[in-house]
Amino acid sequence: MKMVWLHCSETLAQETTEILDAAGIEYYSVWRNVLGKDNRGNRTRWDDAVFPGKNWALQFLCTDETIEELKRRFDELSGDPYVKESGIAMYVAEAERAF
Repeated sequence: MKMVWLHCSETLAQETTEILDAAGIEYYSVWRNVLGKDNRGNRTRWDDAVFPGKNWALQFLCTDETIEELKRRFDELSGDPYVKESGIAMYVAEAERAF
């Protein structure tokens, strides 16, 4: 089982959740209004006049096969210049249920 973290601009929330729903993700947690600091690019979001906007963080569990499907779908989505500029990232780690 894999644990996946997705981080994206709040403007990509609908597209992101549509992809998760279409991939059959049974349950995911969403943190809205996440602020982010980008020291290498232009994706800092402090929700103020200088750095407008916020992010979403999503977390869920899935199989290796689903990871491959999600990578394909998010790669397709990232082909859009707006999406590429707005930013979306997926991180995957092994997960083991503790109880």
